[in-house]
Amino acid sequence: MRQLLIVISCCGFVWASNVHADGPALPADTRGCPLPAPPVHTDVPVDAQQSKSAPNAQVQAEKERGLFDFEPDPDHYQIISAGKGLSLHKPMYVLPLTYSAEYHGSDTEMVFQISLKQRLFGVPLYFAYSQKSFFDYVAKNAHFRESDYNPELFYRFMPAAPERWHHLGADIGIEHESNGKGLPDERSWNRIYVAPFQNQGEHTLYWKWWWRLPENKDLPATDPNRDDNPDIGSYYGYSELHYEQQLFDKNLMHLMARYNPGTGRGALSLQYTVPNSSADPSFFWMFYLWQGYGESLLDYNHSITRIGVGVALAR
Repeated sequence: MRQLLIVISCCGFVWASNVHADGPALPADTRGCPLPAPPVHTDVPVDAQQSKSAPNAQVQAEKERGLFDFEPDPDHYQIISAGKGLSLHKPMYVLPLTYSAEYHGSDTEMVFQISLKQRLFGVPLYFAYSQKSFFDYVAKNAHFRESDYNPELFYRFMPAAPERWHHLGADIGIEHESNGKGLPDERSWNRIYVAPFQNQGEHTLYWKWWWRLPENKDLPATDPNRDDNPDIGSYYGYSELHYEQQLFDKNLMHLMARYNPGTGRGALSLQYTVPNSSADPSFFWMFYLWQGYGESLLDYNHSITRIGVGVALAR
């Protein structure tokens, strides 16, 4: 009897220790030890709980960011992309069929452009290289009529909180451009530039302003150190405006405009691209139109109208 009372007392103690203030007692196993507490169930699904906590995490991240912290904006166009390592820069395309009545050559020539950039030191500092070439491939002696080489170094400011800054950003850089020819067809210049931009939704605005680094134009015309094109600013102006707009879901229209109000000279360019597949495009069909000065450095002081069709690998 005494042993039975002890067992009953122990079971009663176990029962009492498992009583919740707002719930029933938890059962004990046959050895007098409490079973694990059952899981707590709520009426809110797990996905809903996670989605509810996501905004709080985003708000906390916004609070931890400084006002002038910068990071790549994931919603970007190619012209302002901020890739890590080696990435694309300007549009890359091949136009095997072009026509212009003004240029010196055959009835058609191939025009293509390549452009890449490399991020440096883990910060949005980039070294970029672009090349635009004009290949007269239908002539008896096929040759590159002109190639323009354009290395540059620039820093890309992209706010970490794009909505707060209305999706604004800016590039600050220095660039060189030349065609590598000898006199008298040699062309070259160096520029410092700043380019504010806005990238929001289905459009991008990119306005590039530059100042040309001065060169010696008083040297003899036969001196290779002489300024090859002292009047290039009167044809190129001092800025160019780019506007990109998505159309019909996947199509992209890219407009470029330059104008010098002092001389009335400038240029207009249209590049319109259509993906070869709406589901998973591997390239883009491209229509190209140019009218005005400076399509190439060799023809910086000649107004040219050109149309072309081809493919773009990056736009």
